[in-house]
Amino acid sequence: MASRILLVDDDATFCQSVCSSLEDNGYLVTVANNAAQARHYFENRSFSLILLDLMLPDADGLDLCGELRAKSMVPILVTSARQDQGDRMAALELGADGYLAKPFEVRELHARIAACLRRAGEPWSDDVGLSTLLVAGVRLDTRSRRAWVDDAPVSLTPKEFELLRALMSKAGHIWRSEELLWRVWGYDSSIQTRTLCVHVGRLRAKIEESRGQPERIVTVPGVGYMFVDLDAAA
Repeated sequence: MASRILLVDDDATFCQSVCSSLEDNGYLVTVANNAAQARHYFENRSFSLILLDLMLPDADGLDLCGELRAKSMVPILVTSARQDQGDRMAALELGADGYLAKPFEVRELHARIAACLRRAGEPWSDDVGLSTLLVAGVRLDTRSRRAWVDDAPVSLTPKEFELLRALMSKAGHIWRSEELLWRVWGYDSSIQTRTLCVHVGRLRAKIEESRGQPERIVTVPGVGYMFVDLDAAA
């Protein structure tokens, strides 16, 4: 079945060029020229991926990104002429799966789309078939995307959930920072290690008894991070 893409952009020339290229490669494309149209299509159709511009005539694309992410885990790839690092970081913090600055090569767009779709549809090799992960008092329901620490519910953002899921899927395994960036964000040059550090810090604040002395998510200096199975360690 062909993947259906929602292209949200008000530049008619850009949309025509992208649509032609994507459709030539077997994708089905729906174009929304503003945020209102995007919301309408999003509520009434099913999409495999969203290409989102930030400069829309009736809304800031960052606000729309956060709004769509709160409703669905469909991959969102931002394509925008806004190249400020702050916009990149904000989009990723709001749940975008990648940020591609205009102008860009069509081949890179296709590669980014393919990577997003692979990550969205690829079963996690270590927890495939499992609906629950339980390690060191932390429980994740991978279907409802809910989390608990010692049976107390914890609210996680989409990226925090994916990061914790990756770490817990291989408890005791040392993850290199670049591995986690690729697994959770689809690593590219716009994503800095600082993004990972910030998310790890937020996770520690939510699941550790002491953020300053973490026991579950530990730093491996010069390498990355590891989720410690406290029961096994004991």
